[in-house]
Amino acid sequence: MKGYGEKKVFNKNKVLFHQGETGKGFYYLTEGEVKISVISNEGHERTIDYVRQGELLGEQGFMNAPYATTAKTTTTSTLYFFSDQTFNSLCSEIPEASIVFTNSLIMKVRLLAESIVIINAPAEYRLAHFLYKLYRKTGEHNLKISQIALGHFIGTSRITIYKILKQLEQKGLIELKNRDIQLLNIEELESMLNLFFHSSSLSEKQKTTIKPPAI
Repeated sequence: MKGYGEKKVFNKNKVLFHQGETGKGFYYLTEGEVKISVISNEGHERTIDYVRQGELLGEQGFMNAPYATTAKTTTTSTLYFFSDQTFNSLCSEIPEASIVFTNSLIMKVRLLAESIVIINAPAEYRLAHFLYKLYRKTGEHNLKISQIALGHFIGTSRITIYKILKQLEQKGLIELKNRDIQLLNIEELESMLNLFFHSSSLSEKQKTTIKPPAI
């Protein structure tokens, strides 16, 4: 993809696009890191993902659709920008590119939907969701991430992160090895999150179907 997009180098803290802004295209990250965030209904910014080397971002902005998130570099980063015209040319020469784009877009839409639900959940579920999301993105059971970074991501203290990790370890879901987190039971972690999303969905349905008593 490098040979088709427009190469761009951005310094740290450069906003690539804002949530709600009309899309002009999407990016492919080759070096650095980009933070993805959304604005909650209360007006608070919440980080929902970090894009790393070899990943796409801003796929929602294809065909002038509005960006669903805000993207900001966390360090000096190199990206390739693809306008609609450039991407269409790429797909005509390499049809497989459309499959890569579609799969990435589907994953991002699902991530966004889950993140909106999980954003106000108890810290235990926010952390479990983040660990599961890292596994889905990397395919790795051994996650190398500090407790400080985890606390920053889900918006809580390192002490709280440590307590939750110990609880998950006692449940047999993870194992703490030095600074690494070993995922032991992906199925149970997924089941835990599915149960939460299901209960949240039922709660929302009840809010919309239960009518106040007539006076």
